Amino acid sequence: MSVVRTTCRLCLVRCGMLVEAHDGAAPRVHVKGDRAHPLSRGYLCPKGKASVDMTLSPKRVLYPLRRDGARGAGRWRRVTWDEALDDIAARLKSIIAEHGARAVAVQSLPPKDYFAYDLFLDAIGSPTFFKHDSHQCFTPQLIADVLSYGNLLTYPAFTELNGTDVLVLWGINLAETNASKHQRVRDATRKGCRTIVVDPRPTQAAREAALWLRVRPGTDAALALGILNAMIANGWVDREFVAQWTLGFEALAARAAQYPPGRVAEIAWVPERDIVEAARLIGEARRPALYTFIGATMGGNSIATMRLMGFIPALAGHIDREGANGFLPPSGVRMPSYYGADPSLGQTRNLGEMLSADKFPLFAGPKAITAPYPHPRQVIDAMLTGKPYPVRALWTSCNPMVGLEDTYGTLRALQALDLLVVSELFETPTARLADYVLPITTHLESNAIAEYSGLNIVCARVRALAPRGEAREEGWAVIEVARRMGCGGRLPVKSYEELLDYRLEPLGISFAQLAAQGTYTRPSTQEKYLSGKLRRDGKPGFNTPSGKIEFASGTLAAHGYDPLPDFVEPPLSPYSTPQLAREFPLVLISGTRTVEFYSTLGIEVPRLLKRHPYPTLEMSPQTAARFGLKAGEWAEISAPTTERTIVRRVALMEGLHPDVVNAEGLWYMPGEDLIAGTLAVGANVLTPLRDDVDPVIGGSIARCILCKVRPLGARRPDFERWRMPAGH
Repeated sequence: MSVVRTTCRLCLVRCGMLVEAHDGAAPRVHVKGDRAHPLSRGYLCPKGKASVDMTLSPKRVLYPLRRDGARGAGRWRRVTWDEALDDIAARLKSIIAEHGARAVAVQSLPPKDYFAYDLFLDAIGSPTFFKHDSHQCFTPQLIADVLSYGNLLTYPAFTELNGTDVLVLWGINLAETNASKHQRVRDATRKGCRTIVVDPRPTQAAREAALWLRVRPGTDAALALGILNAMIANGWVDREFVAQWTLGFEALAARAAQYPPGRVAEIAWVPERDIVEAARLIGEARRPALYTFIGATMGGNSIATMRLMGFIPALAGHIDREGANGFLPPSGVRMPSYYGADPSLGQTRNLGEMLSADKFPLFAGPKAITAPYPHPRQVIDAMLTGKPYPVRALWTSCNPMVGLEDTYGTLRALQALDLLVVSELFETPTARLADYVLPITTHLESNAIAEYSGLNIVCARVRALAPRGEAREEGWAVIEVARRMGCGGRLPVKSYEELLDYRLEPLGISFAQLAAQGTYTRPSTQEKYLSGKLRRDGKPGFNTPSGKIEFASGTLAAHGYDPLPDFVEPPLSPYSTPQLAREFPLVLISGTRTVEFYSTLGIEVPRLLKRHPYPTLEMSPQTAARFGLKAGEWAEISAPTTERTIVRRVALMEGLHPDVVNAEGLWYMPGEDLIAGTLAVGANVLTPLRDDVDPVIGGSIARCILCKVRPLGARRPDFERWRMPAGH
């Protein structure tokens, strides 16, 4: 028996695992959690436990496939790697010759090998790095923290919570999306830490919390202002810290004064007493911490919302201390930069040409304050209309057909491309539309570097099994195509193996050394703002233009934005569109996920699909009775955003507000007709792809649109068309 220490790649948490391979007449492979891993400490979620099922799945793509017929028909011809890579390189060169390098887009997200795509774009000179979630996930949170603090602060960047006595979890469902960190929260609560959970849904964390604030979707900014109001009015503020280290407190206090808890209770559907109690718990705590993520970035005015939430730790004054919100230094490994253009790249790209750069200069283009990405609305429009310039090719390792809002528009855009290349494990709905599907290795078959957002560690992912079929490391194909395009000399490496060492070079170690030691941790100290370790000039303070935590942002003011954040009612809501709300009386959340699947990865695995076989529509028992629905029945959902509808299986959830329902996000039916199976159940069919709901980045309203529901009754879902697996 051999045992290999490695790390998972089935979500952003990247838990440690031990892979045991038993030789013999019937070889067996077993995975278990690695107790030595600094974050997961032996924990593995259902996805990680299904690693072998995924790796050995008969449905995996194991050989390069070229489309043989119409897009979406699912007819393929197996080709060699040389045939695939030569043709892809030739077609990309032809597109560049006709339209310029900017017509070639790539799309990749962690935990995939997205640094290789960054190098590829730099080599060919294209600025079109397309992240389908750039407007609603980590990027808005990072921008908000950079504007206020100069660095990331509110992301759940912890491997443990030593000394935390009050923990606020706001719009983040750790139990199902960051389960290892949920275990660390449980460790802290066993030591006396009390949790405050802000979430419209009665999640596991909400059920375990000392205080649950059931906020109306899209009103997190108002709730944050109410908490800030109560902290200021009741003296639950570290006045000395605020006076010395913040800018714009008086203006913030004046704005918060407009949001007394009584008014906020009416806006956010949270009892006034709970708003005040949350403020008291935070203000009187010795070591409070607040962590948030994607939930609050999908409510429209996300930059203002995230900034207001981030002000709460500043008023409490416990910044960069053990157990409180702090700034862990980046590990130092080469990766796509968090902050502006990556200086490790040659920057042959003209970022001034980047889509969205003119409309959202702090978000995209050369002046972006974080890594620049265009809003996906502009990318889809460029594919469809050729304006402001055509985007004719896309190479992706993601699934935008399911993951991006406006599913029908996204479908038309992908169909309009001259070349679509998908690097994947399975034939996803996006892969079904591709010209080429390239087989990639699973984490059990890979050598790679596992980065951890916001943490000061990297871990090795070490190959435990030989790759099946002709699957290759994702970055290998990217490097090969660049070389065959004649751009290999512009890359800093010649092979995937060199890429691993290149990325670790700033740490002074090789991949072989990292694999031997398992983890690299960059040392960190507390209260770095006192010693000048946050600022580039080495002076005490924070990494902002003023050197202070900026409640009123000079950067925003300089670009014509309101320097002080405020609440804005969502564009579709019971209050902003009351006439629509009479016809569409429910507030619809989407974009949530369950522990079994990550960005649709896992839907093709029977072991995981058995645990969660259908995409659900969660509602309270009162709501179900109101609309004549029962648990397990199918309902049709419609919204004022489109004439299209979707169907979902009803799941009852005690405690959900009677006027709120949740259609979990990123689902397709894993049958023969993957496109129909997406259009039938995908929540993004109902969600518009808007770029006018946040002045800084365009934003998204994926978690706060209106809808209505009705029973399907005898109109059963078209299972024959979807061809779902037998028994499901």
